[in-house]
Amino acid sequence: MKKIFLLYLVLFFTLLMAAQQKQVVKIQQAKPLEQVQESASGKFTGMIFNDYFYIVKEPNPIDVTTGISGRNAFVMRRAFIGYDYSFTRDVSATVVYDASTNLLTQGFAEIKNLVPLMDMKVGLSQTLSSDIVEKIWEYRSLDATILDKKGLTNEFDMGLTLTGRTNAQGTSYASVAMYNGTGPAVENNKVKKYAMAAGNWFNKSTVLELYADYENVGGGKSTVTGKLFFGMSTLKYAFGAEAFYRMNRKFAGTTDVTPAGGSVFGWFEMMKSLRAVIRVDAADEDMRVTTTGYRDVYLNAGLDYMPVPEVHLIPNIEYGTLIKKGGAVAVIADDITVRLTTSVNFK
Repeated sequence: MKKIFLLYLVLFFTLLMAAQQKQVVKIQQAKPLEQVQESASGKFTGMIFNDYFYIVKEPNPIDVTTGISGRNAFVMRRAFIGYDYSFTRDVSATVVYDASTNLLTQGFAEIKNLVPLMDMKVGLSQTLSSDIVEKIWEYRSLDATILDKKGLTNEFDMGLTLTGRTNAQGTSYASVAMYNGTGPAVENNKVKKYAMAAGNWFNKSTVLELYADYENVGGGKSTVTGKLFFGMSTLKYAFGAEAFYRMNRKFAGTTDVTPAGGSVFGWFEMMKSLRAVIRVDAADEDMRVTTTGYRDVYLNAGLDYMPVPEVHLIPNIEYGTLIKKGGAVAVIADDITVRLTTSVNFK
């Protein structure tokens, strides 16, 4: 009797285990791949830029023709924390807060393929003037792009952007945008800024882009900015060059003011986890004036050590000089700063 009972017990557990295994297989097969791809997901992101700087030379406030030195400090230039949420493959939202300025720098919704090959972005987001350039430059931790640095465009602005693509990869693209024109700050006027960018990726790493914007700033004044950018980026090196020209109409009474300039930058891998980085900017506050004022030349060079891909330790030196445009203009002392810049990205 015992033997029969044990036999039934073994048979019972065998059937029970088989049923459980069969049930597990059913659960795994019940969720198709399309549902996995369409499932919602989110992630936190972050970015921190810190500096320790030491002033080797800067203009003396009392007499700008002479230099002084010694000022030094630890500073946090950027502290972003953000959240990206994807509702589906084509619908997402992003919010980013900058603790260093106590401002919300991004907060937008994006719909890809609103109609086939056209995307829409609504809210506070990165502007067309800096989007592609910063991807190639890759060292916003060292400095902003030239238009942003000179205060001629904003890195972020509130508005609406539409982008059309020739194919899913966006080999050729064109974007139009309408912004407040005030950056993250609250809008306080009745006018808007209009911008466009059109470009072509010749391969996965090389792009040529044309950018332009227009803004009526009131009082009979308006601005028109044009920029041409070329960039290429690979695993071993990157190179970029941009040139801009701007018409500030009637900014000096009835006369236009015409800033212009350009930037060349790049990096190359010296060995694993170590890059050399260099950038040169040149700008003129008003090309029409040749006897007064200055032309601005800026150089930044450094070494980027990456113990891990998203952590950068960058000893670098900044050099800035103002070249006078007229004989009666005073010579201003150069700026020379050495820095240790640290950059950390959380993805």
